[in-house]
Amino acid sequence: MKKMKLKPFVKVSFVGLIMCLSLVGIFLASNNNSSSKVMKEDNYTYVNDYIFDNYYPVANQEEKITRPYVSSNVSIYKNFYENEDDDEKQQNSIIFHENTYMQNSGVDYKSEEQFDVVASIGGTVTNISDDPLLGKTIEVKNSNEIIVMYQSLGEVLVKKGELVTQGQIIAKSGKCTLNKDINNGLHLEIYKNGQIVNPEKYFDKTLKELLEK
Repeated sequence: MKKMKLKPFVKVSFVGLIMCLSLVGIFLASNNNSSSKVMKEDNYTYVNDYIFDNYYPVANQEEKITRPYVSSNVSIYKNFYENEDDDEKQQNSIIFHENTYMQNSGVDYKSEEQFDVVASIGGTVTNISDDPLLGKTIEVKNSNEIIVMYQSLGEVLVKKGELVTQGQIIAKSGKCTLNKDINNGLHLEIYKNGQIVNPEKYFDKTLKELLEK
């Protein structure tokens, strides 16, 4: 059989086709590598946001601080102790335990029946503990400036590191050694810049107002 020879223009076209295919392959490979790199970097950033202890969601400055319960049957058992209060209110702000009088560092609430404890602000659960004297405690932090402590709890419904939203049920009311005469209670404390403040003065006020005071 007679051997066929490629004409010059056919050879040129064939070489050009090979070169085009090679360039397309290199371009696709480059895109795949870039995509993989972006995915790895995105995942790395996402993980970093949640594994470090100093990560807290940015607080909404217009969010109003709400009461830590919704039941209408809850009332104040012990007030927050303040030096400027009258004698009657100060007497109601003193805790007596084992022959010792202590100024109440928060507000104690009680009810005849168990009630839901809800988050007064959104934030991160930074600690959960069970103290022999104070009972079960949940600490929620929404920035480096505001911390809310819920104590004397019954059942705890959140975990350390969990993000909670305002109004979310985080626990059930309970009891502690300091308030033996109530079975369904809650001790609430609010800290601003490391200083404790009276929660009753800040309910229905925005976080911005709390930080400005």
